[in-house]
Amino acid sequence: MPLTAQDLMQAQMNFILNELRGEALTQHLASEAEAYCDLLEQLPIARLIPASLTIGWIERNVLSYAPTEVMREQVAMLVELGLNNPSHQQMPMRQLISRQIYDLMVERLIARPALRQEIIQTALRNPIYLNLMSDVLYRSITDYLMTENPLARNVPGVSSLLKVGKGVIGRMGSLEQTAQQAIKTYIARNISATVEYSERLLMKSLSETRLRAFADTLWPHLEAYELGQATRHLEIQGLSTLAVVFWNQIRSTEFMRQQVSYLVNAWYQQYGERPALEVLEDLGITREQLVREVVAIGEPLMTAWVDSGHIEQRLRGHLQRFFDEPATQALLARE
Repeated sequence: MPLTAQDLMQAQMNFILNELRGEALTQHLASEAEAYCDLLEQLPIARLIPASLTIGWIERNVLSYAPTEVMREQVAMLVELGLNNPSHQQMPMRQLISRQIYDLMVERLIARPALRQEIIQTALRNPIYLNLMSDVLYRSITDYLMTENPLARNVPGVSSLLKVGKGVIGRMGSLEQTAQQAIKTYIARNISATVEYSERLLMKSLSETRLRAFADTLWPHLEAYELGQATRHLEIQGLSTLAVVFWNQIRSTEFMRQQVSYLVNAWYQQYGERPALEVLEDLGITREQLVREVVAIGEPLMTAWVDSGHIEQRLRGHLQRFFDEPATQALLARE
């Protein structure tokens, strides 16, 4: 390389490196961040980052990501350490959930009677609950009929029959089996009415007034409840394993791929044509914040790269190729 080319390359190197040190670096980063924000004020989101690019990024880096066992263990370890921090075990819940937040949560629940009704219906019409109720009713009726009680004493002959005892009744052919079948048939025929009555009773019990009264009664116990008590039954290792298994199963489904595409495209239809900086500001990210963070993060990072010689090495390699180009050599030869 001619001497003039070496001198020119070194001069360029010195200029750029000086721009990346001290006060000049701070000004340079702030200036570039401001200039980029100017671009974001003009450029729509859809032009800056098209929907297809966003969908592709999510598919490659989110849906295609399989958490490693080491990652799972580290996350579980940090969660366990955080929950079991000795200095927080006696911390009352009121330091995490204020009365204002608690009241808002209660009001959200109270304001949705249709949701309460749906939950009650789903729970009471569950086959497990229906079988349990049928069994309880059957046991209650048979115990009542086979036990001395005011009704039996007032019905002529029933009291004497009961005194014979269950063993004797059992020897009277199929009488006991017939009675059992009749009772079970009666219960099966009337269980729907019983469940509907239970639903009405629960909805009446869970009125807005009673819910508020119950919430007021519950709050003193909740606010004094210690964090250590609330978390002692959590089994983080098992929960983290279950979460990884579930994620690995659902992330590869067509459902997730379609959901990602559908939601991203819907968002872009709503916001894609708006300037990028305007969208960021709506999300609470201002120009001042962007510039501040570029300087705050970029300054120590760039300083470390410069001090290590990394920037100079990479810069020299790029400039060397530029000055070695025949076109560059021809320009320098003309001088």
